[in-house]
Amino acid sequence: MNKGTHVDASYTPTGVRRFDGNPFIEALPILESTKSEFLTSLSNYPPAPTTATRRQGEIVRTMELGIIDEVVMPFPEYQKSGLAGATILREAYVARHPLSVIDVQRRHALAAQGADGVMFPANWKSTAKGYFVMAHSGMGKTTFMNAFLLRYPQVITHNDYQGQHLRCQQVVYLVLRMPHDATLKSLCLQFFEEIDRLLGTSYLRQARSAGSIAEMARQMNQVATAVSLGFLIVDELQNLRAARGEKGEVVLNLFSEVIERLGISLMVLATPAVQSVLEGNVRNTRKLASYGETVIQPMRKGDAQWNAFCDTMWDYTFVKNKGRLENSVRDAWFAASAGNTAFACLAFMLAQRNEIGRREVVDAEAFQRTAATDMAFLQPAIMALRSKNPNALQAFDDLILSPRYKALRKMLGVEDTTPKKSTSDEFEEVSGQPKHHAHRSKVAASNKKSDQHEESWPDLPLEDPLVV
Repeated sequence: MNKGTHVDASYTPTGVRRFDGNPFIEALPILESTKSEFLTSLSNYPPAPTTATRRQGEIVRTMELGIIDEVVMPFPEYQKSGLAGATILREAYVARHPLSVIDVQRRHALAAQGADGVMFPANWKSTAKGYFVMAHSGMGKTTFMNAFLLRYPQVITHNDYQGQHLRCQQVVYLVLRMPHDATLKSLCLQFFEEIDRLLGTSYLRQARSAGSIAEMARQMNQVATAVSLGFLIVDELQNLRAARGEKGEVVLNLFSEVIERLGISLMVLATPAVQSVLEGNVRNTRKLASYGETVIQPMRKGDAQWNAFCDTMWDYTFVKNKGRLENSVRDAWFAASAGNTAFACLAFMLAQRNEIGRREVVDAEAFQRTAATDMAFLQPAIMALRSKNPNALQAFDDLILSPRYKALRKMLGVEDTTPKKSTSDEFEEVSGQPKHHAHRSKVAASNKKSDQHEESWPDLPLEDPLVV
């Protein structure tokens, strides 16, 4: 169990009328008063080198260069995505007030699976939302996610709320990464492994014994409800391209169920390479972006964002002769990176590494030499980005928005800023799901009926609100 992420609940009214009185929301950290304060909270500026630092030995200064990767400069897109994430995390719990009668019935129905005749409440409606962050490879989508989540404890332990008994653990968020094989089985196992790591449970062992992928997915739904999960983040969604036949759609259907039936808000992060998966699935795409989307694109040469980025990073100069940041240096820096954040940081770090112990200066020549040598393998992608030529960018599907995807976004009302069946057996068992689980057909890849009964799992440690 990872105890460093656990805190005991402390309740503070939010000032938002629909949030106040909900222990799951009041236990979350207090939000900043202004958007500017919120954006600042996403930043990280480690101590910059001083003149004394630049007098240190060559090896010491070379080792110091790693601090460049720790700098987090919050772009405007971070603020938009961060505010969306903070909102939908709290919105998820509006319909899941743990002391309300309807939510007690909902959680019991999911835990008992209708064994005692208590059905899922027909009038319960999810308040969870989906948010989609698309960023060109190297533009900081994962950096944003990590900075955003630093403000939240991952597990909150509740004992009572205003004199009412409330003994449970609330898993605030969970981060999954779409597996490279893009299978639902791998994703589910990753989910159970993360829960076990946080809570010290044995869900993974139970899941590995499941007789089918459909059964494993049902267990995932039960466990997510039992631990009061509020926010699920799925990174690297573009890996879903590896899914064969209908399996990609099955995974997207599961995400829709997470939002609509479990009431858990979802944020997905991907590069533009995900477009081939989403282009033919308007329904699921709409749900994944039900609270909007953010597209983070490379900075442009000479614009305010690029200049601010250069000014900020220039403070982390470790060569002896820091000098002024001339426009010629900015231009050479851009030529070496095409405004891509990861490429720009790498170019700055490598240029300094090359010059420490040599000329001890970072100038246009330093960036040009670094681009031609240390970053030569990246030049095809960088040249394609600089050219903005669609034909050149076609070779790098994680760097370009396709015309079909742009048309899909327009169809969904988003303002633009710039199947063959599988032969694999992963879902062969899905078609044999029992009739009393027909409402879960979204998780299955088939709607065939069967009289086969599901094996029971009495030892699965589920939190049932009606069991004392």
